[in-house]
Amino acid sequence: MELRYLLYFATVAEQQSFTRAAEKLRTAQSAISQQIKTLEEELEVKLLVRTKRSVKLTAAGHAFLREAKDILNRVEQSKVEARRAAQGDTGTLSIGCFGLAEPRFFPKLLHAYRAQYPAVRIHVCEQSPDEQLDALELGRIDVGVTAALPETKARRLVQERVFSAGVVAVLPDRHPLARLRKISLEKLANDDWVLLRRSSAPELVDALTLLCTKAGFSPRIIAEPANMQTMLITVFSGIGVSLAPTCVASFHQPGVTLIPIQPDPPPLEIVAARPKGEPSPAAAAFLEMLRQQLPAIRSKYAYHHST
Repeated sequence: MELRYLLYFATVAEQQSFTRAAEKLRTAQSAISQQIKTLEEELEVKLLVRTKRSVKLTAAGHAFLREAKDILNRVEQSKVEARRAAQGDTGTLSIGCFGLAEPRFFPKLLHAYRAQYPAVRIHVCEQSPDEQLDALELGRIDVGVTAALPETKARRLVQERVFSAGVVAVLPDRHPLARLRKISLEKLANDDWVLLRRSSAPELVDALTLLCTKAGFSPRIIAEPANMQTMLITVFSGIGVSLAPTCVASFHQPGVTLIPIQPDPPPLEIVAARPKGEPSPAAAAFLEMLRQQLPAIRSKYAYHHST
């Protein structure tokens, strides 16, 4: 049974005439008559009673007409939904995020995307950088907003730079050095340290630890929180000092002071990562909106070396 059988039948029933149906469909009357005959043979029931002046539905015809109209309506709706999905107007978008960078720009970006594409189902997954990389490779998320990819992963994924973050020392307000405008890390060599758990962000933690090594000491780590928010609270409690990207300022943690370190360390890159290949229409629309907002994001949040 083909869709055109249903369309021909529904049109004849609506027009109550093969001639008018043929005119409306711009199809030969003989073709319509043959297709409906084939449809009746396939259903093994009589759908229409033909007279010289009109066409009337049988009881079976009335029942079948309801179903035929429903099917045709659903087909048209399916076409609309398919076109909308192809344009990114519908579908599903899964985004991985890590509390390191997103508080600064992510909520506004997500709100703007939601306003423009309200029919897209959005799933936001809080994941460490390593968890995001695994999820991207397994196809569980469409986009990950995270630290720059390690070389081993960069070959298998696509990344686009969002902005660069600096590095600051994180001290409790009551720390003797908390009033400094800039600080050399060697001044903190004898302090207890609080660093993010390495399994949460290996590349980031290694980069921060390397800064201490270059300053001539190995940090005495006594606490390793799983996320930045807990790290800030731990520093506030006086348990130790820490290093973090400048992005942590967006947490607005009271009782801690963020001090730029000297000399200026290399910036930390924040990227949007995705699997290689053509992204889904919903993901493509999200990435395009992100690209459009990059000048404003970088102007507001980018890190600049001091002179």
